[in-house]
Amino acid sequence: MESNYISFKSRKGFILPLVTVFFAACTITAFYEGIGFFNVFLSGGFFLFILLLTLKLEYRITEKELQIKCLFLYNLKIPIENIREVRPSRDLSSSPALSLNRLRIRYNKFDDILISPQNQDQFIAELLARNPNIFYNPKRE
Repeated sequence: MESNYISFKSRKGFILPLVTVFFAACTITAFYEGIGFFNVFLSGGFFLFILLLTLKLEYRITEKELQIKCLFLYNLKIPIENIREVRPSRDLSSSPALSLNRLRIRYNKFDDILISPQNQDQFIAELLARNPNIFYNPKRE
């Protein structure tokens, strides 16, 4: 593993706080209403899980790789030389992104992933500095 990297935290959109508040409210309601230990455990578990995801999702750019890490649940390494295109997106597909203000990264022949780095301009500049052959399309999908 390369020790020199630039780290980007995920941008957090408006949906995430709503989901977090919802599960926190469910947990508190279940606790005070005496709905049952299982329900408190379940809603509290979801609340903690979402909270951990928000704290631990990051994108790293090393000299040769784009690394997408989220706790022990997700660890993807994409060689920067395999990245073909980067463009803004608002696609709602499931992805390691905490905001709908996303970037679609196309790599290999048919693969793509959606991410949401906080500073998209700096993120794109870092990728292009390592691989000037990446096509950046500023037009949102």
